[in-house]
Amino acid sequence: MLSTRVNKAYRLQLKSVVRQTSTTPDAKSIQSPNPSKISSDMIGPPDPVSNLRKIIFKKPDNETYLEERYRKLRMEVQEWNHNFWAQHNSRFFEERDLYLKNNLPEGKANLTADEMSVFYKAFLDKNWKTHLTYNKEWYKRNLTLLGLAIQVRITKLFRTKESK
Repeated sequence: MLSTRVNKAYRLQLKSVVRQTSTTPDAKSIQSPNPSKISSDMIGPPDPVSNLRKIIFKKPDNETYLEERYRKLRMEVQEWNHNFWAQHNSRFFEERDLYLKNNLPEGKANLTADEMSVFYKAFLDKNWKTHLTYNKEWYKRNLTLLGLAIQVRITKLFRTKESK
């Protein structure tokens, strides 16, 4: 429910920005919302290459050093994740197109799923070590984020108790 509201708000804001910037929307002409002026984190549409949805993290007015560190690390992890999947997917599509070019019989529009499975298996086998390295790094980064998130929550809990 919250995700739907956030997505709607983000799309509305993007439409507003597009209307203000040009009559023909260009992905590069759309500016991201200002993190200190939004009321909550905003989730954007899927990236055409990485297929990941960019999140614009709200910057609270009274953000503590720990909260800022957590927010910036989340942004860094998101960017790292986006870069990995953008490179991976670009490689995948290039290699798939090359495979189709070399293996598509004349007069045929597509290969069957069974015929394509040869390519998929070869691609996964070739990139096995890359995926393993990515997964290890992803777990490390997310455990670090989890530790910071717990620290932020505990700090907020004590700050709330002190203010009462």
